[in-house]
Amino acid sequence: MNWRRLIALAAAGALSLLASAATAADRYTLGTNPQGTIYYTIGGGIAAALQEKLGKQVTVQPYTGSSVYLPLIAAGEVSMGLNSSLDLGGARAGEFGEPMKDLRVLARVWPLTVALVARNDLGITKISELEGKRVVTELSALKAMSTLSKTILELSGLSVDDVEAVSVAGLGPGMEQLTENNLDATLIAVGIPLTQQAHASIPGGIRYLDIDGENATSEKADELYSGLYLTDVEPSGRLPEVTEPVTVAGFDVFLTVSTDMPEEDATAILEAFYESLPQLKKDYPPLGGAAQDKMSMPTNTVPYHEAAVAFFKSKDMWSEKNEARQQALTQ
Repeated sequence: MNWRRLIALAAAGALSLLASAATAADRYTLGTNPQGTIYYTIGGGIAAALQEKLGKQVTVQPYTGSSVYLPLIAAGEVSMGLNSSLDLGGARAGEFGEPMKDLRVLARVWPLTVALVARNDLGITKISELEGKRVVTELSALKAMSTLSKTILELSGLSVDDVEAVSVAGLGPGMEQLTENNLDATLIAVGIPLTQQAHASIPGGIRYLDIDGENATSEKADELYSGLYLTDVEPSGRLPEVTEPVTVAGFDVFLTVSTDMPEEDATAILEAFYESLPQLKKDYPPLGGAAQDKMSMPTNTVPYHEAAVAFFKSKDMWSEKNEARQQALTQ
């Protein structure tokens, strides 16, 4: 091999390395919960939509849970992620270690509704009627859900001391114990397959319990657990377990980034997501509660990225409530 060919090969190798570096700088990662979860499914749809709009590689990266990938987002090692307002508030407050002050949100993606659910044959319809009953108050693998279960009780005038507290590993084990009649109420996301299975398996089915009492307001919910609100679930064909309106808890899932993400990148991602959302709603039924005009909902528990603030102001989607919450979170 002559020296000219060696020089040519070396030059080609250098160009290849430069191209690889450019490609690496031109891609995004999106952190989610593990494969099989709704976060992973929705994350895959968002990644594909962003990749098409941005012309850059967008890869979904699953982790065991938010507490694992939130620090990576804050450090800029993962470009963005799907995180609930409850987990974000916990991260900012230091519940997963050092307080994460560098987290920002770009947009509210969709709402999740959760409830304490009981067997219909228990004969109760309200949270306040759970006094003395066997209630899941600890979900060992889901810290935010443990706090949520206790908050739902408190909103209806009860405390952990007023019930027979039960601990389970997660949502699935809780529903298994309910089906086997080993407990009276457990926490669950409304309408997920686990509820459909339990409703079909239990004689008489299941019932989401109504959050009731003088403190059953969204204002009180947000005061007790920042980012939480109350919402009504109406009977529908896809929810056979709901036979009458019921008030349950809700919180929002956000597209999360680091404060260090350049405004140009944040704006491009936000614009691509905004344009893609109508089609994503058609492709992914769980996104039924998502909407372009609700992307700036003031239910965030970490500040909006400055690029998001500018974007929403340009579309007249930044309210006085948004500004007040932003100021409170950035002080």
